[in-house]
Amino acid sequence: MDPMNRRPVRLAAAGVLVLGLASACHPVLSTTASSSHPPAVAGTGKPATGNTVPNVVGQRLPAAKRALSGAGYRSVKPVDDTGRNRIVIDPQNWTVDSQTPAAGSAAATGTTITLKVRRPSDAATPTTTLGVIPNVTCMNLQDAQNTLQAAGFFNLASVDGSGQGRQQILDRDWLVTKQSAVAGSKPKLLSRIVLTAVKYGESTGDSGCRS
Repeated sequence: MDPMNRRPVRLAAAGVLVLGLASACHPVLSTTASSSHPPAVAGTGKPATGNTVPNVVGQRLPAAKRALSGAGYRSVKPVDDTGRNRIVIDPQNWTVDSQTPAAGSAAATGTTITLKVRRPSDAATPTTTLGVIPNVTCMNLQDAQNTLQAAGFFNLASVDGSGQGRQQILDRDWLVTKQSAVAGSKPKLLSRIVLTAVKYGESTGDSGCRS
């Protein structure tokens, strides 16, 4: 082969070698910039580390939800703290006993806040004896009726303690502030027992009941 025809091949090979060395000395830089900032929670523009959980213990459930929502926490799960698995129908009838995460802790705003709640009347737990009137004052109206029936008294009635003459449609929404038969007394089982009740959150007068 003519020596003159080999020169282009050698020059081409030399060019490839030079390009390879240049690439090795100057690597291609990534166009993706890293960030030292944590990712933002979707739709909030706030860091995923979140905010500080406010203290809502002792508040009525609606007020607690408003306070949490104002701090960015919109996922709230109320749970019956008595273990009876009751469903919260009217939030105004429930108060917060405890919360998770705890008040003052940092949590992402997408975190579900679990609130253990109970009715103000849940503290009353009287025992029953057949033929003996139990103390049902300060109890939920439904629980009061159940307790009286467990003691053998089925002739029951209820009246609006506010004087407005309202009917007690949902007994669990009412709180007993007075009972016509004194606790410990032994009237006939067919005696009519009248329970005076108000709605949760209303004045209980001089009964001392928590509402």
